[in-house]
Amino acid sequence: MDSDESSAAESPDNGRRQAGADNAAGSETLQAGIHRALARSFVYRYLAKAYEHPTPDNWNWLTESGILATFASSAGLLGEAVKASAGTLTQHLRAAAFDTFLGAYLTSFGHAARGSCPLNEIEYGDIKADPLFQPHRLADLAAFYRAFGLEVTSDAGERHDHLALELEFLCVLAAKDAYALEYQLDAADYDLGREAQRKFLREHLGRWTPAFSRRLAASATDPALRGLAEFTRVFVESDCHDFEVTPGSEELTLRPVDETADRMCDACGLPNLPPGALSGSNE
Repeated sequence: MDSDESSAAESPDNGRRQAGADNAAGSETLQAGIHRALARSFVYRYLAKAYEHPTPDNWNWLTESGILATFASSAGLLGEAVKASAGTLTQHLRAAAFDTFLGAYLTSFGHAARGSCPLNEIEYGDIKADPLFQPHRLADLAAFYRAFGLEVTSDAGERHDHLALELEFLCVLAAKDAYALEYQLDAADYDLGREAQRKFLREHLGRWTPAFSRRLAASATDPALRGLAEFTRVFVESDCHDFEVTPGSEELTLRPVDETADRMCDACGLPNLPPGALSGSNE
């Protein structure tokens, strides 16, 4: 390098330009992280609402054009497979289709955890090796929720392992990711939230939803519900891969009936109803 080139490379202006380029790149990376976290949060929220007991108001929210646009754009930030599956689902989400969706929902899930396609985590997997599988798993879920300031109250009519609650929990943690990035909170707090999500996917949501989604997709009589099942599988498995978690098997079977464990779970007083099913009930 000659003297002129050396002087140019060492000039303060060049240094400032390089620092500015690095800062811009870092800012773009940070903004991308924030947008991705918000996208994950919204998709988790959307799915949680979709698996609640259907009501006209809830269905209107799910099918409102602005909400669908946000859902599609959020899915678009999470990979091509998620984007494509969201596109297939939204084709079937129309306000006029509520009655058809409700009928298919009740056929698939009914009003009990013992339906052909249970919405509750602890219905999936063999518990012969551990008769305390159910209460332990419910207690672990409760501990996850409490650790982040969340609690399922006894009058909510929802069991801790209902799919909608697990989805809502990850919606909250993803939103916390976005907040931590936006306000550049302590890295330890951000890492704690990320590790909690990784563990929750590995031990809970990512363990059983592949099997749940497969069962629902195979049995659903309504294209919107079938599309919802397929999107749930694609999205949760994609999130598992992003967190370096191996998704559970799609062949995971329903657990055998254990009346003793059922009684222990029933002692919490929560009925096995989909979230929202008791809304407006006087009983």
